[in-house]
Amino acid sequence: MRSMRWFCALVLILPALGENLKLERTITVPPDAVVRFTAISPKGDWIAGACQDGRVRVWSFPSGELRQAFDLEDQRVTSLRFSADGAWLAVGGDRGGVRIWNVPSGKLRLQLKGGEPVVALAISPDRSLLAVARKDEPAQLWDLSTERVITELPARFAGSLSLDFSPDGQWLACADADTQIRIYESRTGALRATTSDLLLETFAVAFSADSKSLYVGGADKTVSVIDVAGGKVVRTFPRQTYAVSEFASSADGKILLALYFDETDTAKPAPVVAWDVTAESVQAEASQPEVTPNGGGFMGNGRGIFTSSAGAKLQVWSLQNRGR
Repeated sequence: MRSMRWFCALVLILPALGENLKLERTITVPPDAVVRFTAISPKGDWIAGACQDGRVRVWSFPSGELRQAFDLEDQRVTSLRFSADGAWLAVGGDRGGVRIWNVPSGKLRLQLKGGEPVVALAISPDRSLLAVARKDEPAQLWDLSTERVITELPARFAGSLSLDFSPDGQWLACADADTQIRIYESRTGALRATTSDLLLETFAVAFSADSKSLYVGGADKTVSVIDVAGGKVVRTFPRQTYAVSEFASSADGKILLALYFDETDTAKPAPVVAWDVTAESVQAEASQPEVTPNGGGFMGNGRGIFTSSAGAKLQVWSLQNRGR
């Protein structure tokens, strides 16, 4: 994709903005390709952006070099998810189609025809399974070697809003629109546990590094910790002002990055918080005027990062830990 690099001139800007926020990179995109939201690979070496021109662009990080541009043809991109090793990128669209590409070769690995819009995607750590949640439909568990559905994972109504496989590959968590959290055996789809302790919708789920706990957050503006074995909420972090939209967990499992959003207007600025999961306290927090987070993850050095869009620019910010 060397011929495409002129689309993405990289501007290096490194001033400190406030106590905890630093602008790491600004990536310029074509005027018609404003980035709507992003996915950051677990190792922080790739950033995929769903753009308004219908394409998904993938940049290497921290260089900011454009490496690939994928197209869902007549579908608007609604979901992005990297595999645990960052080698695959799953993309879902508003007509229900799903495609998985290899990064950075650009080889198409899988294509599934659709139905209702894709709400969430997850790839198992060994890349053998794919979980797909479509609007108002039961989530599906796919065997990627046979490209067949293993089973459907029905919620009481309205489908699932967020999905995550445990790092050990044993479990699949579904945050369902009926406000329940369901944990399944990933190979069979057998129900392991159901959590009914939450009164409002959950928009984000993420397993702990040891696969024993599940972090959940959403409209109740809290981060709750569910014991996977028992299916009960065992801890709750201090409540915040905004709803939780997305999680990312550090490689060592010590930090949970939470992106928040303003439910009254999702375009308004909102904070990003790095939680110390042992102390249940805020390690770092950032909120900048005119900055609306649209994707989060971690750099190779373990520092939390998130993205935001400003016209034809994609900005990549890092959080500075307090006391440094």
